[in-house]
Amino acid sequence: MAVDLDRIGKLHVGLVGASGGVAYATHWGEAASVVLGGAVMAANFVLLRFITGMLVSAAQKPEKRGRAGLGVAALVIKFAIFLALLVGMFKRLPIEGMSFAFGATLLTVACVAEAIRADTAMKGAQ
Repeated sequence: MAVDLDRIGKLHVGLVGASGGVAYATHWGEAASVVLGGAVMAANFVLLRFITGMLVSAAQKPEKRGRAGLGVAALVIKFAIFLALLVGMFKRLPIEGMSFAFGATLLTVACVAEAIRADTAMKGAQ
C-alpha cells in the first residue's frame, strides 16, 4: 500500500486545526501564527502536487516534452513567489516566528505519520 497524499492533506489540516485550538485555549503560542504556518505549507503542498503531476505525466508521454519544461519553470516560479511572500509576511504582519515554524512543521509530522501507517498496513498485508 502506497503513501496516500490525500490522507496526508487531511491529517495536516486536522493537526493544524487542533494545534491552533490548543495554542488559542492555553495561550501557549500565537494561534494565528500556528495556523498561518500550516496554511502556507498546505498551499505549498497543493502546488507541489499539481506541478509533480504535470512532470510525471510529461515523463510518461515523451511526445509532450514541453510540459516537462513548463513543470520545471512552474517549480522555480513557485519557489520564488513563496519566498517573496514569506519575506513580505514576516516584514508586514505581526507573526510570532516559533509558532509559525511549529505550524509549518506539522506537514512533516503528517507525512511521517502517513508513511508509518502505510508501512504498517503493507507489513500487515504480507
